Amino acid sequence: MLNGVPGMVGETAVVTKELASSHSPGSVLARGEEWFARPLFPGTVITPGTTVVVADVERGVLVCYPADQS
Repeated sequence: MLNGVPGMVGETAVVTKELASSHSPGSVLARGEEWFARPLFPGTVITPGTTVVVADVERGVLVCYPADQS
């Protein structure tokens, strides 16, 4: 069982600010906190209100994809 940021991989979150690129990360609400996030697939835009899955964590930024694509 992983704790902390690495333990977030596989958890769900809700987009609060559009996720569009790694150069200008958006944000998600995960574990009751706001986190910077970006989409897993380049060119993907994920709109606010979308439930996402955390695929990875890179330098404190959550890398996510829409939950309906799992």
